[in-house]
Amino acid sequence: MINIRIFVFLLAIAGLANAVEKSEDIVVGTIETIHSNVLNEDKKIWVYVPKTNAVRGPEKPVYPVVYLLDGNDHFLSMMGLMEKKCRGIGHSCPQMILVAVTHNNRQRELTPTKAGSYAQPEKINENSGGGEAFSTYLEKELIPYINAKYPAAPYRVLVGHSLGGLTVMHNLINHSALFDAYLAIDPSVWWDNALLVKQMEEALSDGRLANKSLYLAVANTLAKGVSIDQVRSGSDQESRHIRSILKLVDTLDAHPQSGLRWKWKYYPDEGHGSIPILAEYDGLNFLFDFYKMADFVRLYDAKIDGAGELKHQFEKISARMGYKLLPDLETMDWLGQHFLREKKLKNAHDFLSANVENYPRNALSHEGMGDYYLAANEQTKAKEAYQQAVKLDVGSKAKGKLEKLTK
Repeated sequence: MINIRIFVFLLAIAGLANAVEKSEDIVVGTIETIHSNVLNEDKKIWVYVPKTNAVRGPEKPVYPVVYLLDGNDHFLSMMGLMEKKCRGIGHSCPQMILVAVTHNNRQRELTPTKAGSYAQPEKINENSGGGEAFSTYLEKELIPYINAKYPAAPYRVLVGHSLGGLTVMHNLINHSALFDAYLAIDPSVWWDNALLVKQMEEALSDGRLANKSLYLAVANTLAKGVSIDQVRSGSDQESRHIRSILKLVDTLDAHPQSGLRWKWKYYPDEGHGSIPILAEYDGLNFLFDFYKMADFVRLYDAKIDGAGELKHQFEKISARMGYKLLPDLETMDWLGQHFLREKKLKNAHDFLSANVENYPRNALSHEGMGDYYLAANEQTKAKEAYQQAVKLDVGSKAKGKLEKLTK
């Protein structure tokens, strides 16, 4: 196992010379090499797991898993988005594990059938067509490995760009049970005379895509002088990539009763190579649009039962994702502390007591209740709560509060 490190160098400048005084490692994940019997080769994966403070988070958290194709190219951008969007006050998606899959032979693994290249469609590329074996590797080896080694929840997302996007669509159509949500970024569905576009017609008709989610991002790969409206009826080779995607969009549009929850977006200012970061951001927003509260600021209103609304929200999220999720401990503490400052003790109690109920073995939960009892002038109960916090974590800030209260 190898640490992935980004080295941060603190440079001391003396005249024209730069000297490195100190370096610090920022560890964002691990690289693992596992052998695949299905593919008969070693495979490297890059894995990011949310850093959970044992004191401040759930004792044994589990996380949805994002499987990212072409992982060595897109790991850092996706990991950065997940760090920003999926944690902190008012986060818009659950914290997730990121498994970035690298490819020993990209064209073999990311093409579902043997076919010709974009430049020579009439000539069969013998190095293509290993997509089915790759899907078997995902199902039989990689997913079970991740489930066994990491705190993985049953909810899974597949993300891919270009040929990776082709693989995303292939798995949605032919292995839809493997993942719950799919993010296809400018997918190469022109492959094999747009075979997947034809297969999508059947998949949309037989109910296999019900309750699945798809975000489809489309880059501007139009030929010069061709508009987005003209390309559908055109035949120029240069626009074949986007034309096939638009045919896929039309097919999806023609089957509103399929049960597939989907959205597509055209990015007129982004090319095939520049679209991934924006698409990753928008894709996470859509795929988890059921997670974020429509009006988070509403929770600061003392006239409503904010803690009750959050509890109900997470009951709906849990039903949607197939396992129990709880409101974020630090978010609940933040809101409870807000109401303590506002001297709205009932609201504060609702948020802080919910933390003790949800996270009974976390110091922050009991520290928060200690703060509530202190504000309510119940010093004996405050002392007991602070003592419990210190028992769980000797480094808790509750220790100083307990000493001050005791004196």
